[in-house]
Amino acid sequence: MKRNLIFLIVLMILACGVSVVSADDSPEKAAQKAAEAWMPLWDAGKYDESYDALAEDTKQSIPKRQWFVYWSAVRKPLGKLKSRKLIEAEYIKSLRGLPDREGAVLRYDSSFENKESVVETFGMMREKDGSWRVANYITP
Repeated sequence: MKRNLIFLIVLMILACGVSVVSADDSPEKAAQKAAEAWMPLWDAGKYDESYDALAEDTKQSIPKRQWFVYWSAVRKPLGKLKSRKLIEAEYIKSLRGLPDREGAVLRYDSSFENKESVVETFGMMREKDGSWRVANYITP
């Protein structure tokens, strides 16, 4: 029962994240809104839910188990998020290897309980249906 409630809350959060993107948003702003709707899943260690919300191309190339291993090695050691501020957003009209797809690179200056200063990079991809989704996550 509790698991179902949590699942419904996550779905509502994702739905709200998608609904705040308007047709008037620049591609960078739309990608940012989608990333920031996804981030709470990633930060909370909800790797299954964060995986399910990834770009389809990413899910085709990375198995869910590998995503968990990645989260455990890259995000979990950082600890609780203290702050995150967008420092750069770059729109990419045509992705390498997927010339018919648009993308964006978002960089955030972030602070965590176990690492004071981190630059997080979120690679975003516009899906065929027009929605923006996280395609990758990188920290140095």
